[in-house]
Amino acid sequence: MPTDFISPQLHISNIVHGRRNIQNRVEYLLDPTGENRLDYDIPEQIVLKRWRLREHADYNFGGMRLSPNIWRSIKMVLGDDYTRISKMSASEINTSYQNASDRLKVANYKKVVGENILKLIKGVGLAKFKILMVRHNGPDRSHIYGTPDLYLWATSKANSTIKYVRFVEVKRPREHLKVHQKEELGFLKDELNIKARVLRLIEANRK
Repeated sequence: MPTDFISPQLHISNIVHGRRNIQNRVEYLLDPTGENRLDYDIPEQIVLKRWRLREHADYNFGGMRLSPNIWRSIKMVLGDDYTRISKMSASEINTSYQNASDRLKVANYKKVVGENILKLIKGVGLAKFKILMVRHNGPDRSHIYGTPDLYLWATSKANSTIKYVRFVEVKRPREHLKVHQKEELGFLKDELNIKARVLRLIEANRK
């Protein structure tokens, strides 16, 4: 299993400025140059926003944050008929999540936007989506997580189809990569042949 997880390239800057700690949460300036001192965000959001702002002649870029319990949330709300789920509309999925609000709150699971679930299924393919759902809903993984922070996609400007996807674990400069995170990145890359990597931030002007 690879241990560095430094590919593929995302073609966005990993340099951040203005680190601060707010209620035990690390934030950085949104501006990649550090000149705009007003807007801060957490590392995952900064990477997601930079990805969405990428410019390319053929692609538009989108993505979502992944909660550790996303796979369990989907099964709780939508069940395990994955072919049926893939044929649902985004609005139908959203309605199902709205109807399951109380159950989600009890389990401490976050809602997932219907369009994002469909992007997940279409991006990785139904067969691999099924494998991930079965893997993360198994009884032996009730306290095992490791799901990467972000799921990113590039869509064709010509027809809006997803051309490629990336799973990304975002880490601060000296933040430890946990065992379960390594295992999940390895599973995505080696078992499912899905591009997955770590993006480690570099703090400007810090040693």
